[in-house]
Amino acid sequence: MPTNSPQPLAFPRQYARTQRFTLGAPRAFTVSPDGHHVLFLRSPSGTDRAGGLWSLDLDGPAERLVADPQALLGGAAEERLRV
Repeated sequence: MPTNSPQPLAFPRQYARTQRFTLGAPRAFTVSPDGHHVLFLRSPSGTDRAGGLWSLDLDGPAERLVADPQALLGGAAEERLRV
């Protein structure tokens, strides 16, 4: 009897699709001169290649998206990633 649930991706496909499981993980950290914020790049999910600029407020656990490539570049963001 067939099921309607999607089959999980095989490990090699997951490994390639997530760029070695690095998509969605924070990278390229920079601490602000006043020491109250940390800026970093991160994609919104483990399969999205477009990385946004995020800010972490060290005085409280508030993390926010500062620059969203989809909002700034629209559909051109994905096109630029393919080049």
